[in-house]
Amino acid sequence: MAAHIDLHLHTCFSDGTTSPGELLELVRDAGLSAFSITDHDTLGGYHAVRQILADGDPELVSGVELSVSVEHGDMHILAYLFDPAGDELRDELERFSKKRSERGKLMVDKLNRLGIDITFEDVRAAAGEGVIGRPHVARAMHEKKAVAYYEQAFHKYIGFDGPAYVPKANFTPKKAIDLIHRAGGRAVLAHPGIDDKGGFVGMLVDLGLDGIEVYHPSHTRPDVDRFKHLAGRYRLVVTGGSDFHGVESRYGMVGSQKVPLSHLDNLKALKK
Repeated sequence: MAAHIDLHLHTCFSDGTTSPGELLELVRDAGLSAFSITDHDTLGGYHAVRQILADGDPELVSGVELSVSVEHGDMHILAYLFDPAGDELRDELERFSKKRSERGKLMVDKLNRLGIDITFEDVRAAAGEGVIGRPHVARAMHEKKAVAYYEQAFHKYIGFDGPAYVPKANFTPKKAIDLIHRAGGRAVLAHPGIDDKGGFVGMLVDLGLDGIEVYHPSHTRPDVDRFKHLAGRYRLVVTGGSDFHGVESRYGMVGSQKVPLSHLDNLKALKK
């Protein structure tokens, strides 16, 4: 049987709905050889899973998905194979978490002025141990019946053009890639097919990009072919994953992309 990996998984420590223990069971059931917890801007889920690994479990690859600002929007840079105990990365993520909390408070203030009766404590409860983001604001609004359904919070209030939207204080592409490299890791462009981020590959390569996430549930077959071509053109490592967020996920189930283990080997083979 071919060995497969899933290098893009989320837990309830960011915007996923699955606990670390539940996710580990799904990874085991999927028969993966290796996996990575890539929560948004936090290592909480990674550390929680690492503590409960048992003998014979798949290899856990250090991972995190960094939020990055570019012209006309955001993008995500996946970090792999870094030292999870490194002080600089840890400190940067802690500062980022504080900024996300401040952003959440600002959104709640805007929503209150619009007549929406929720508190920051409601948002914190929705986030649990996770880093606060818009999904937690939306979840709190839905639980308080301020919106009829979860997605309505984005469509009507906290989407990019919504009256309660507050921009994120993201990393710059250079800062994200440099931070990853100083921690001994590899930097990979996440799901370039979403919002057509493939056009930034050349610029990111000049900054030291190491790889591109070719296999993702949002990518069509032409997308996969196009990003494979880009990977070859710029000598980037190919990676992939399900981008699992929960059973009701908008993306894939754990292990659904059937990414060969050889891609992880190629990522490890890169010089630091």
